[in-house]
Amino acid sequence: MFSTIVLALLVSFALYALKIYTQFARNLTAAKTSGIPYVIIPFYQVNRLYQLSQIFLVPIVRKLPASWTELWFDLTLEWAWARRYEPFKRLGTDTFITVSPERNELYTADAAVISQITGRKNDFPKALEVYESIKLYGNNVITSEGQLWRHHRKITSPPFSEKNNHLVWTETLEQCQAMVNDWFDGNTGKTESKTIYTLADDAMRLSLYVISRAGFGVHLQWPGTEGAHANGGVKNGEERKVSSPVTAQGHSMSYTDALGSLLHNILWVLILPPFLLKHLPFQKTKETHTAFIEWGKYMDEMFQQKKAAVLKGMEGDSMDLMTALVKGAGITKESLTGEKPLAQTLTDREILGNAFVFIVAAHETTANSIHFCLVLLAMNIAAQRHLQADLDEIFQGHPVSEAEYEKIIPKLFASMAGAVLNEELRLIAPVVGIPKSTLKESPQPLEIGGKTCTVPADCYISLITPAVHRNPNQWPTGPPANPDKPTHPLSNLDNDLEEFKPERWILDPDAKNTASMPEQEADTEASDLGVNTAADTSAALYRPPKGAYIPFSEGHRSCIGRRFAQVEILAVLALIFSQYSVELAVDAYVSDDEVDRMTDQAKFEVWSKARDEATRQMNEDMGAIITLQLRKGAIGIRFVKRGKERFDFNAI
Repeated sequence: MFSTIVLALLVSFALYALKIYTQFARNLTAAKTSGIPYVIIPFYQVNRLYQLSQIFLVPIVRKLPASWTELWFDLTLEWAWARRYEPFKRLGTDTFITVSPERNELYTADAAVISQITGRKNDFPKALEVYESIKLYGNNVITSEGQLWRHHRKITSPPFSEKNNHLVWTETLEQCQAMVNDWFDGNTGKTESKTIYTLADDAMRLSLYVISRAGFGVHLQWPGTEGAHANGGVKNGEERKVSSPVTAQGHSMSYTDALGSLLHNILWVLILPPFLLKHLPFQKTKETHTAFIEWGKYMDEMFQQKKAAVLKGMEGDSMDLMTALVKGAGITKESLTGEKPLAQTLTDREILGNAFVFIVAAHETTANSIHFCLVLLAMNIAAQRHLQADLDEIFQGHPVSEAEYEKIIPKLFASMAGAVLNEELRLIAPVVGIPKSTLKESPQPLEIGGKTCTVPADCYISLITPAVHRNPNQWPTGPPANPDKPTHPLSNLDNDLEEFKPERWILDPDAKNTASMPEQEADTEASDLGVNTAADTSAALYRPPKGAYIPFSEGHRSCIGRRFAQVEILAVLALIFSQYSVELAVDAYVSDDEVDRMTDQAKFEVWSKARDEATRQMNEDMGAIITLQLRKGAIGIRFVKRGKERFDFNAI
């Protein structure tokens, strides 16, 4: 009996080994015949089991001689942010394949290759397996392809209009001013804020409040704002005002607490099914399960209220996302009166699924960009002064809130504000790898460096944003600011592409005064689907080669909320920097009294320590779960009234 079991195990192991060898041989043959440079690796990076085992495996492999592992091991890890353009330079190619027993994977930082892949949506569809985990509440526009995606896209696109962007602008200004007031403890006479270590969380709250208002018709008031209160919910399509800490009747968590907890602990939700979250004996997983259930209930209640309002014809002129989902799904007043049968074209779960991904996409990505814009400007004083000079010229001393949206947005988009936005997204794009693929049994031709190559069938493709955004073959470069102290220890040591230099986007400083918003390209299919084909950047600024700048992806699958995010970030920059300056906190090194007594040289030295530490954090403490953000610690900053700066080094 024992010998039979042993024999069965040996046979099973032999068959498994043969399967692995056969798969590897097939993948290697496909890579060799592709005409694309390749590297052999033993582990498929996207494999979940391998990702979970890295905590044990990586320390062991790191102890092996470097000559055994230096070519391939880092390519099996999450290397896109940590190494950026370095692997491409080391391998001498902007596109390469990794060959593993499980699957081939193509990486590219080549703008021309990226443009081909994003332009041929049927040949290179999304790698949908990557998005399985965000079907938490149902299928949606991000997790679908082909005709189903077209259906979702057409229904979800109407709210992302200029009319709604105007609402984004006004809501952002209101919420941003409340956030600033909170930083100054409500004392508008103070010249300096407290040291803020919660900037990332505050930006998340700000962005959540904006998407809640513009996307769902829910007006959330900043904690401590006078007059904040809570109603039962959205009635007859009307806006409701709620104070975030209040828990609605029938709930055990408030709307914002539920969503905040869900997003903060999203990794647990992605890894574990709900029944495990609920029953594991850990407070964190139980809290996450409660947040998952509670936020789903809030969304379902909002959906039912919107549905009732639409069926009664009482939604008014509201065109927020939830109303668009309800009406686009075929739920109309005529359905209730019997004039035409109810033919719901999106299921209830699909409606909730779309609501969830738009909250995540519009909330988390925009919040991260606001956070990093402010930090990068605190680290780069000369750029901050340039931004303030442009804002002074644009607003002419008038409050930002009094500006006409239609006139001011093109100017901001074409000014240093637009350049700061573009440069932050160049350096810290929300997603480090945009996933595409080839279909099984469907290899695809691709022009690479003037040569026709073949991408193997069933090949996972990753468009590496940190690398293409720093590719010296695609971007103009200058010398590094300090060759002895590079911004990044590995990538682009001989040029300035790792550095925050928004001035690289400015072509004509006066062009902002006559600028208009980018016009859409003629594309009937894109127009029918609500795809905005206008350029990501103003025509008055530098335009990178097509495919070289992809913070919102590119092509028909580009980000539906791109203008929404841009308007929100520009509003934050305009309001804050027209009134204030942002400075790195130096509390870890000296007291405020000591700063007051310092010479300019001593101030520069202590500020430089803070900048070096912030640079280290942004190199080493960043990570991506859904989006790229600071995963460990915080970068302390302060806001001061303009003219009251403690650190003002114009030469930096």
